[in-house]
Amino acid sequence: MLELIFLSSFLIFSTTYLAYYLYIKKHINKPWNIKVNIEFEPEISILIPTHNEEKNIETKLENLRKILYPKKKMEIIVVDDASNDGTIDKVESFMRRYSDLAIKLVRQNTRVGKSAALNRALRASTKPIVVVSDADTTWSPDILQKALPFMADPRVGAVTGRGLNENFYETWVTRSEELYLQLTNFIRLGESKVHSTIRFEGGFCAFKRSAFDTFDHETGSDDSGTALKVVLNGYRSILVPDAVFYSSFPPSLLMKFKIKLRRANHLIALWIRCFKLLLKRRFFLPKRIAIPEIMLFIFNPMIFLASVASGITLIIMKPFSPLSLTIIFSVLGLLVFARRVFIEFFIDNIVLAGGLVSYICGKRYISWKK
Repeated sequence: MLELIFLSSFLIFSTTYLAYYLYIKKHINKPWNIKVNIEFEPEISILIPTHNEEKNIETKLENLRKILYPKKKMEIIVVDDASNDGTIDKVESFMRRYSDLAIKLVRQNTRVGKSAALNRALRASTKPIVVVSDADTTWSPDILQKALPFMADPRVGAVTGRGLNENFYETWVTRSEELYLQLTNFIRLGESKVHSTIRFEGGFCAFKRSAFDTFDHETGSDDSGTALKVVLNGYRSILVPDAVFYSSFPPSLLMKFKIKLRRANHLIALWIRCFKLLLKRRFFLPKRIAIPEIMLFIFNPMIFLASVASGITLIIMKPFSPLSLTIIFSVLGLLVFARRVFIEFFIDNIVLAGGLVSYICGKRYISWKK
């Protein structure tokens, strides 16, 4: 019985990943079925949500000042969510030094969370396209020139960029995280070629105002949750791989767990919502994308735990059985010949399982932490 539990759970778990990887690989090199216009240069509002970003906000604003885009077509809205450090002073000082930039400062005296802060900024914006960017990220100079031409197509309602780790070589934690980013970007690009991806990143997200009403506040995922709104309104949301931004990933394993657990909780909430919509036949993302993603985020974490628990129990109870020895030597082989991939894959699925448990237990991450 134990052998059956392990083999069936392992087979379902691994087949889901492999089948979806092969499906995405089939589409990733296909041409875009999007009308890209390199001369498309709309007016934009850049929204920057902050909470205690004293160390980052000047660098962020200086980075935006150097972006290759007409300044007369940009407005920058910094919305502060009740910071208690010097964030406000830094913003006001920058505004005095660079009066040629159209910068608005919106202040919230009570901390209400990132999504609510963004919706406050959205009400203050005046442009047809809003671009969201976290304060602790920087953009490549040509990011708008790379991303916005895709929005010339009336079917495209949102685009996101590809994040790169600035501290890739700092520790084994940051190096292993790079493997996760590569796989995630591979999947996001393939989904975009098929139709849409709703895995958006807060470093760069651009939305047509006509494609959504407010930033998502139900799932806690203001970026991916809002991309879902765009898809539900009949538009496409895509990753533009040449639209690059930079951020630093925490070098410690503990901080990695905290950040990824929070993100996993958000994405699980998002895909549970998608699952409910799918059952009601109100989800417009193609099933060939929706069903594998729902499996990966909702069901596979439980299957993963069943596989690990049954495998460990089997090894303890029958250490010299053929299946136990196969498991042991397979794991040792992976640790020797593909250690970084194996460890990162194992950690990510532990995090997904933890995110699922935290969601089931009612944990919600609304206000961001430094």
